[in-house]
Amino acid sequence: MTLVKVCGMRSLPEARFALAAGANLLGFIFWKPGKRYIAPPDAARIIGALRSESRDWSAVGVFVDPTPDEVAAANDLCDFDFVQLSGHEPVEVVRAMPRPTFKALHVRPGQEDTTARTVADNALSAHRYLLDTHAEGLPGGTGRAFDWDALRGVGPSCLVAGGLRPDNIASALASLAPFGVDVCSGVEFPTGGKDPRLIRAFLEAVRSYDHRSN
Repeated sequence: MTLVKVCGMRSLPEARFALAAGANLLGFIFWKPGKRYIAPPDAARIIGALRSESRDWSAVGVFVDPTPDEVAAANDLCDFDFVQLSGHEPVEVVRAMPRPTFKALHVRPGQEDTTARTVADNALSAHRYLLDTHAEGLPGGTGRAFDWDALRGVGPSCLVAGGLRPDNIASALASLAPFGVDVCSGVEFPTGGKDPRLIRAFLEAVRSYDHRSN
């Protein structure tokens, strides 16, 4: 079964709906310049409420070039299951994380081989790698896909993000056969905030593909 992470949670109702639709992981973004930023105490309240209802999911704290102390402080409040690093963090920072870490790699056109080697060699000592689309000045949530076929060889060990939507997720799964997928802007209203209909459609598309492939 393909794991599904819905990222950019900012309210209890949208997080609860994502889990009800079948999401396995929920991402909470602690990058202050981003429009999906949530303060750690607010994330902690959402995580605590959801865990009182079910433990059958994982909370992911998403950071961009943090200090280890910043992550540790947020983790003390939120008790993450995983940390995601979406900036340019060196291996020393990855190793200092308090939880198993997803390290985002931003795929640049023409540099897919470099990305594949980083994954294959586990050059940054991550628990898993998350393949996302490179965009200047943005650590994620670009709404744009990268060349899936160019990273077919390492796809099964990675999570994949970048421009995923209900109408293209089956193609991404067929190209990469990833360990998991990460959706953010692809399940949002044009004005922001998560759209329950798109969340449901995305999860249904993933599970339909899984069913056909097994």
